[in-house]
Amino acid sequence: MVKKLRLTVLVEDSVSEANSDLIAKHGLSFLIETDGEKDKLSILMDTGPSPDTIVHNADALGVDIGKISAVFLSHGHYDHTGGLMGVLRSSRRKTPVIAHPKIFDVKLKIGPSLRYIGSPFKQSEVDASNGVMLLARNPVVLTKGVMTSGEIERGVPYEKNENFWTVDEERSGKDAILDDQALIIDVEGRGLTIISGCAHSGIVNTLKQAQKVTGINKVYAILGGFHLKDADEKRIESTVKEFLKVDPEVVGPCHCTGFKAVRRLTEAFGDRCEILRTGDAIEL
Repeated sequence: MVKKLRLTVLVEDSVSEANSDLIAKHGLSFLIETDGEKDKLSILMDTGPSPDTIVHNADALGVDIGKISAVFLSHGHYDHTGGLMGVLRSSRRKTPVIAHPKIFDVKLKIGPSLRYIGSPFKQSEVDASNGVMLLARNPVVLTKGVMTSGEIERGVPYEKNENFWTVDEERSGKDAILDDQALIIDVEGRGLTIISGCAHSGIVNTLKQAQKVTGINKVYAILGGFHLKDADEKRIESTVKEFLKVDPEVVGPCHCTGFKAVRRLTEAFGDRCEILRTGDAIEL
């Protein structure tokens, strides 16, 4: 069981004036440190868009990324994976890199024209460095109380992906982004902390998946990118309504959540809504 959790934002799209020496870039990377009954765990969730950004910010924040226990990649887009090789070059030991088996699939987006948005490296490059790829569709347990979501079931009708494409078996088609996952942490006496990278599966689907795989309904915190930046008001309102049902103590939106959704979440949760930026830290 996790007794204490600390999350530090190493990379995000924005940065506060208090952290002006840090680099803000489109992307995301969290350092997640947990204290358990017998051990401590240091997890890097996503790595931002480039090695230079994450290494610079980690150094500026006094974070030794060479000591991390594991890397968890929430999905295969460049803005979440691009810094991985820099992280592994800084590592002083073989480091597990946990992801979904489809993370290295071709990933494309039309916006406005077709462009590649997938990982800038191949699995063979990870294997040749200090990384050990652990590719699994089902939840992976990192320690007691800490696990990945596994492939997220898509049951909420209004949570759909748009303008993402892939090539599979020599045919182009829409990318369902099945590699999208979240990190789930059961904090003793408080409930689940759900940490999303982009929630391409839908943040409500992600929430329901976390409850399903843990068997725990109580939710303490929902943090990360909620991918609502292009959502219409109906979807945003439906999402806020679902959040209010589980009534988390902390809501921490960032990255791809979008201004409209952040504003609505702030209205709904008041001081319980903490917008996350590069350099911010939150303890739960």
